Parts: sequence; C-alpha cells; structure tokens
Amino acid sequence: MTPGARSPRPVALATALGTWTTGMVLLLLLPLLVATDGGSSSIGSLGPGAVSVGSASWWTVAATLALQGAALLAVHRSSTVSVLVTAGLALVLAAFAPGVPYTLSHLPVLVAVFVAAPRGRWRTTRTVLAAAALAVALGTLMNTLRSGLGTLPGVLVEALVQGIGLVGITALISLALASIRTAREAQRKEVAALTREREAVDRARTAAERERDAVIREREATTRAVLSEQRAAMARELHDIAAHHLSGITLLAAAADRQIDTDPDAAHESVRQVRSQTRTVLEDIRRVVGLLRGDGAAERTVESLSTVPELVTARAATGQPVRLERRGPADARREAAGVGPLAQLVAFRMVQESLSNAAVHASGAPCLVTVDDSGAAALQVTVRNERPDGPAPATSSGGAGGFGLIGMLERAQLVGGRLEAGPSADGGWVAELTIPRDTVGAPSQDDAVDIATTTTEGAHR
Repeated sequence: MTPGARSPRPVALATALGTWTTGMVLLLLLPLLVATDGGSSSIGSLGPGAVSVGSASWWTVAATLALQGAALLAVHRSSTVSVLVTAGLALVLAAFAPGVPYTLSHLPVLVAVFVAAPRGRWRTTRTVLAAAALAVALGTLMNTLRSGLGTLPGVLVEALVQGIGLVGITALISLALASIRTAREAQRKEVAALTREREAVDRARTAAERERDAVIREREATTRAVLSEQRAAMARELHDIAAHHLSGITLLAAAADRQIDTDPDAAHESVRQVRSQTRTVLEDIRRVVGLLRGDGAAERTVESLSTVPELVTARAATGQPVRLERRGPADARREAAGVGPLAQLVAFRMVQESLSNAAVHASGAPCLVTVDDSGAAALQVTVRNERPDGPAPATSSGGAGGFGLIGMLERAQLVGGRLEAGPSADGGWVAELTIPRDTVGAPSQDDAVDIATTTTEGAHR
C-alpha cells in the first residue's frame, strides 16, 4: 500500500506515540545501565547522578522527546517540516543538556527521515535530508566535546559518520522499501488489468460464440422453412396431378364395370383410356420428380389459360359432363392481358382441382367452367357443378382431407388473388377465383367490351 493510502491521522498518532514511548522507556532504563556498567565505560564515567530520574538533564531529555513526538504528528502531512523540527530539537538538546541521554533524541529523527524520504519532490527532500544530517553531525560533535567524551579530530570523524549514517542509511532503506512496495503495487495493478482484459476477451469470445450460434440457428431455421415450402409445393403439385388423373381413372373404371356385359367394345375402350390415363399420371409424376432433382429430362408443357380447353376436353373424354364458356376480347393476342404465367398456372390448377373434386363428390353432375377475361381490373375463373342426382358425400370439396381447397387458397394468395368456394343456392358447388391484372398491359375498356363466347361440351358415357 502506498503512503497516504490509509488515513494519515491514526497512522501519524501511532507513529508519534510509539516513538515517544520507546524513547521514554529507554530514558527510564538508562540509570540502570549506568549502575550496571560501574564506570567501566563512558556511560559509567558520567556517574549515576548525571542520568538519574528527576534530574535537570533527565527532564530536559524527556521534554525534548515529547516535543519531537509532537512534531511527528505532522509527519504524514508535512514530512520535511517534521524532519527539520526533530533534527533541530536534537541540536538544541546537545547545547543545553549534553551527555549520553542526548543520543535518545536521534530516535525521532530516524523515524521522521524514514517516513519523509519517499515522500514529496526528491529535490526538496534531498535538501531537507542533507540539512538533517548536518544537524545530527553538529549535535553529536557538540555533545561529545561538551560532555568530555572525546577530543578533536577523532570526534569530528565520529560526528560526520553519525550524521551521514543515521540520515543517509535510513533514507536509503526507506527508499528501497518504498520502491519495492511501488513495484508490487504496479505489478498488482498490471495483473488486475490483465485479468480484466482477459475477462473482456472471454466475454467478447462468448458473445461471438453466441452470435455465431444464433446465426447458425437462423440459417437452420431458414433452411427448414425453405425445405418446408419446397415440400408443400411438391405436395400441391403431386396432389393436382394425381387427383386430376385418378378421378378420371375412377370414372372410366366405373363405366367399364357397367359396360363389360352390355357393351364389351365400350368397356374395352374405357380400359384403354384407363391405361392411357395411368401412363399419363406416371409421366407427370416423373416430370415433377425430375424438376425437384434438377434432371434435364424434366421438360414439360407449362399449363396456362390457353391449355384449359384441353383440360376440359380430357375430362369430357372420361365421361364427366363438363363444358367451357369463355368471355373475353375478340383479339386472341389480348387474351389474359396483364395476367402473368404464374397467375395463369394458378388458374389452370384451380380448374383442374375443381373438376377433380366434382368428379369425386358430385359424380354425374353437370359442370360449367367459365373464364371471364372481360374485366379491366381482374380475371375471373369460375367452376360450378350442379346438385348430384344421388346423395352427396359428407365432404363436398377439398380433396383428401380438404388439402385440395387449401392448396387452391395458397396459390391464390401467392399471386395476390382471391378464392371463394362454397355451396351454391341450387345445392351444387361453386369455386370462383379472381386474379387482379397487372397495371401494365391491362386490356382497355374498348377491348373489354368486345366479347366472344366459346362453349365446349362433353358427352355422358
């Protein structure tokens, strides 16, 4: 911990009190040392009266130690002043009360130097320490000469060594310890900074991993969505192909069953048509699979409004009573203007699905397919079947499980169209698809007025 990191007042009080207490204990023990020495040294040669408790010299030393302890109270706020005051008091003690007890005044000077050395500006501290060393040397020289403990020139050397040693060595030790303490603090801060940096890197790595996981999950979700859409498209396409052809095969098989005894030739013809329909549905399914696999053999004719007559004719050939009514411009080049290929495919699939549903759920009921191309804003395609002669099944539309109607609704929404399907007033079923035209290339009002009607009828079998 660096100096000043703790509250200075308690530390300064503890320093001053400890130094004063130590000095007073030594001052009280000094007469015992003199008595024990018995005059064999310089301490004993002063006599017990010179250091006895309560003597004038003793009280002078005690007062000096008290004043030096008071000066140490400011050592943490003004260390240079404390050094100068303690060293000056020691010098004054040497002038008024020379003797062995004088050396006890060096203890507060030592403490003040130890605390002041690593504090403040080095230029000021260096000057103060030099002044303190000079004061200690002069005090030692004066005390030795006045007490008769030595003579020149030996006393001069002793005084210089005492001043330089007491102040210089203490300052060096203090500076060394402060440097070690500062180095440890810097190391601790560096370790803490490295720890924080490592934690920041770990957090960044964790955030990057979470972001990468989120991107992976998003990509997987997108892939699943795309695959789901592809599977739904494949299901719709296969449903349209299979429902269309299989409903015709059902009608042909029923006709063959009725005709096998009464009209064998017609029954054989129905069987041949069943085989043709079966071959066709297999080829169509093979084409769809080829499209999904990306094979080059998946070429097929794109269904549109222009292929609706062929569809009606094929259904009529299976024995389904169906006819086509077309309303639109006389100019064939203006047919389905503003209706793109995808929208025309949706219209074709709607007619195909509706006729398949009518064949299954309203067998034998007449059907009418109407393609109204006369509107300027939208194209309407309607498939209506009348009430069947027999009882209607429980599900009147929607194919197997209602997926056919769902597929038609999804296709209509895909091109921005609207599909309405439900029972008609006469007990039949009607499905109406409205497809908005593109604003570019839409037929003009003059073209829309010129109407042509084409009717294709199929015969019963």
